[in-house]
Amino acid sequence: MPLRFKFPERASSRRPTWVRSTPLGSPIPDANYTSQLTFHKALVGYEPTFLLSLDALASELGLAAVYIKDESSRFGLPSFKAVGASWGCFRALIFHLGLNLDTATLESVAAAAADKGCKLLAATDGNHGRAIAWMARSLGIESTIYVPHDLHPNFLRLIAAEGAEVVVVQGDYDFAVETAASAAAASKHNILVQDTAFDGYEDTPTWIIDGYATIFAEMEEQLQDLPIQPTIIITPVGVGSLAQAVITYAKAQRNLTTIAVEPDTAACLQASLVAGKPTSITTFNTINAGCNCGTLSSISWPYLRDRVDISTTISDYETHVAVQDLHRHNVNAGPCGASGLAALRRLLAEGNVKKGEAVVLINTEAARPYDIPLDVSNDNVTDLTQQLVRIDSSSPTLDTTGAAPGEAKIAAFIAQWLHHRGIETHIVESTPGRPSVVGVVRGTDPHAKKVMLNGHIDTVALSTYGPSPLSGDLVDGKIYGRGVLDMEAGVAAAMTTLLHFDQHGSKGDIILTAVADEEDRSLGTSAILAAGWTADAAIIPEPTSLTLHHAHKGFVWVEVTILGVAAHGSDATTGVDAIMHTSSFLSAINSYATTLPEDNVLGESTMHTGTIRGGEENSSYPASCTVTLEFRTVNNISQSSAVILHDIAAILANLRKQDEVFRYQSPTVLFERAPLLPLSSSHPFLLAAKQSLAEMQGKKVQDVEVSAAKFWTDAGLLSEAGIPCLVFGPAGKGLHGKDEWVDVESIKIVEEVMRETVRRFQEC
Repeated sequence: MPLRFKFPERASSRRPTWVRSTPLGSPIPDANYTSQLTFHKALVGYEPTFLLSLDALASELGLAAVYIKDESSRFGLPSFKAVGASWGCFRALIFHLGLNLDTATLESVAAAAADKGCKLLAATDGNHGRAIAWMARSLGIESTIYVPHDLHPNFLRLIAAEGAEVVVVQGDYDFAVETAASAAAASKHNILVQDTAFDGYEDTPTWIIDGYATIFAEMEEQLQDLPIQPTIIITPVGVGSLAQAVITYAKAQRNLTTIAVEPDTAACLQASLVAGKPTSITTFNTINAGCNCGTLSSISWPYLRDRVDISTTISDYETHVAVQDLHRHNVNAGPCGASGLAALRRLLAEGNVKKGEAVVLINTEAARPYDIPLDVSNDNVTDLTQQLVRIDSSSPTLDTTGAAPGEAKIAAFIAQWLHHRGIETHIVESTPGRPSVVGVVRGTDPHAKKVMLNGHIDTVALSTYGPSPLSGDLVDGKIYGRGVLDMEAGVAAAMTTLLHFDQHGSKGDIILTAVADEEDRSLGTSAILAAGWTADAAIIPEPTSLTLHHAHKGFVWVEVTILGVAAHGSDATTGVDAIMHTSSFLSAINSYATTLPEDNVLGESTMHTGTIRGGEENSSYPASCTVTLEFRTVNNISQSSAVILHDIAAILANLRKQDEVFRYQSPTVLFERAPLLPLSSSHPFLLAAKQSLAEMQGKKVQDVEVSAAKFWTDAGLLSEAGIPCLVFGPAGKGLHGKDEWVDVESIKIVEEVMRETVRRFQEC
């Protein structure tokens, strides 16, 4: 059964802190740290790390004391990992080589390991791998370290500098662990030294945890002389090994309140505590690399399950602020080392830590480079729109400069925003570098109607904009910037609509799909459909100036190449002018365009020439001329690409019949998208939207305008997949132009109409 827990009143939208309400587990017997401490004292470069008293910070926070055990330099390495890795390697080699623990020395173990050709293997998201590589170099043997694909390049360089072979796997930390374990099993003298336990692998992780005991043996001695004794200890959690060591010390020797902190995007402990059982999660990249773990160590889970008092999560931005705070207090902290302070600030604000307490933090690592994160705490749709437009998400396939970054950064922001609120989050990335984000609020009734909120997060190129394309400036009720109207404002409204249902509940599932590449080939929406995401209806908040669209045209791009014969410009008897012959084709296709069908709702089908390319130089007859045509279609059947190709082929054949010199290649379809066909006037989704918009605008339902959009949207793909769609979004100007802006009040109307439309649709 799940553990009983309580969530405090939600002062904000963020993921709640978990507070224990069950009794603690049985007492932990006192641990004996003698062997580990003796071993570490014998290593070259051993010195106890400092326990710093941050009196000014304690005064600022209203606490009796704030102490921090500073592991920013342990054996010359910038993290606490060296104490666990060194003892773990020593014990693992003794076991592997069949040596006697009581008589083995570092020198004898090193000699035996070198003689047998032993190699140390580990997976890491940073400091553990570097510590294993350092220990292998100290022993004079080889090491191979496996790292996830998104590890910061600085870690790769530092691990390699310790002499290790570094292998980047195409997956996350958990996949790196699996890869390292498989490599260790493939060779007799490959020894896995991993700080996470799993089935059949428990001894070495236990030894690593035992190695961390030196930290607490030193801490206990340092605390003895202090006038104010601690009441709380805060530990970061990755796989849980350090947290297990913290609990062993805190509960066996001190009976301290033990608080665990994780990144929003990698909160596997909190997920497990809520579920009451070990629960693996899919993590997302975080600056808190040492805690970017989706699965708890199997041996650590019972300790954490029974003895963690409070479990909380923090954003990367909060971690970044805490790093800066500690630097101002002369503590050389990196993100993992500052996470405890970030948690402390959150818990004080929530009242889960009271004024007057004395707190111990652990600075697990020294300062290191990382990408400065964005603040994901904002729930206001206006502010959120400004944040989104300030992230460059211009499409790499539409930008001729080659500098467009694509959607990776904006997708990361949206994913972190969702994780910060504990909303179910998925990444769909069928094309590398073009991720889409899916956020899900599960409904109370699994049979109730599901609604999708679909918006694209890519923009067209920045180069066609005026000055400051990413300003996000708010001036006279308008927000400016590339993509703000098309369609960051709509995405922001969809995000806050999802949040509304997360906070207030929903009968059916609400699914946010923030998709890549709509401006080009719609890779994102295609990918989320291929991944199985579907719904009973969808809203696409593209800019419609608050007009409700239930239909729009599709399009077909066709390429036609007319052939000539290349010759010198003076050789009229040999040369055949492909461009001149193309004019005959263009005249014929223009006549064909007058016969295209018309729809009562969608209007006239149209055709135009998109590009024309032909000829090499002025003094030569052109050998070919290629024309691209775009058809804006109103029908899936009579205007299918097959029908259009057939008609164009017939035109070409007729021109050939009239002129034997006229030659061509068979026309081809470059790309096509189906139209969004109109919803029935009685469709419950359309009725719900009309009622919601009428209420907002103070109109009668029958007076609400419903029309077809002039532009194509991803609604065409969703509709083709069987999802009824409506397109409704904010007002503004400058789509793809020099100056683009969105009206702020219209975003708020879109937000409210979406909420009410979903509610009405699910209740009908």
